[in-house]
Amino acid sequence: MTGHALTLVLVGLVVMVWPWSVLPAFLLAATERGAAKSAAYAAGYVTALAVVMVLAATLLPPGPRAKSTGHLVAWIELVIGIALALFVLVLWIRQRRREEVTPKWLRGLDRIGFVAAFVLGLWVPNYMLVTVAVAELTLLELHGVEAVLVAVVWVGVATLGVATPLLVLARSGAEAAAVQQSWRTWLVTHSSAIIYVVLGLVSVVLIVKGGSAI
Repeated sequence: MTGHALTLVLVGLVVMVWPWSVLPAFLLAATERGAAKSAAYAAGYVTALAVVMVLAATLLPPGPRAKSTGHLVAWIELVIGIALALFVLVLWIRQRRREEVTPKWLRGLDRIGFVAAFVLGLWVPNYMLVTVAVAELTLLELHGVEAVLVAVVWVGVATLGVATPLLVLARSGAEAAAVQQSWRTWLVTHSSAIIYVVLGLVSVVLIVKGGSAI
């Protein structure tokens, strides 16, 4: 049981710092009306995780893990990781000059509304990792209120990453607008580097994880 609890905690921490979930929160916070958009995004994110985990805690009976398909998953992760690494390399080779205008991906977030931000929050969680968390939760053999409480705590931990921009803006007070503008300037200046680092990090994680499991 201790091993399953530790795995559940570790998965929660990974979900908390997952780049594809955290990065949009910071990008939205750096747009016009960023605090409200970031709040809508975080609300969608929390809703998605809470629905999955609470339903799992209340509806799924404790039971043994199904037969593992880890070998196939490892190959898929390895292939995706290599593809991402090649994609990053192609982007780097094609880069001819520094962008002097707001990149398209950031301008798109400028136009996104509150509802779209909420829907984006529903879509971005790493549901593969959430599925692992659900499996580990059932293996803890908890029932009723205990299972729901563990699920709620897990969601809270997993949400800390996307909530960070809101916490920063809240502590900034009257300087919130200046903080948002500084984030925007930094993102525009380092847009290419952000893409390289995020995609490169994900590719390395997938290659190492998939390769070590084969």
